[in-house]
Amino acid sequence: MKGQTAIEYLLLFSLVFGILAILTSYAQDITERNREEIIMSNAVIAVNKIAEAANIVYTQGKPSTITFSVYIPEKVYSIEFSGKMMIMRISVSSSSTDVFAMSKAPLQGFISTSSGTRRIKVNAEKNYVTGESYVNITEG
Repeated sequence: MKGQTAIEYLLLFSLVFGILAILTSYAQDITERNREEIIMSNAVIAVNKIAEAANIVYTQGKPSTITFSVYIPEKVYSIEFSGKMMIMRISVSSSSTDVFAMSKAPLQGFISTSSGTRRIKVNAEKNYVTGESYVNITEG
């Protein structure tokens, strides 16, 4: 009788540990998906905030400047300015995703891709050769 009880306890604990392992795996998957959604959300907030500041200084013209803080999320491997578009490339799961924002102004500049809070300086500039206005975006 004692042998049968021991086997029943062994089966019960095996079943409980099996269910616990499945639930733990499921919880890890959900946690990773939520983490990636937070990263994407932070990236969208960052590019929109920078584009909005660029629109403001472009509308006001040279020598307008705005300095503000923005959080650059982790897993960002590229920040580019192309014409009137700011593109932030993020590595998520096994692929990459582009998060972008359009501006009214032609954009130039450089922002580091390392994660964390950055002080961003947005300046309205003018090319005196062509007479065209643009916005310069840097850390500062």
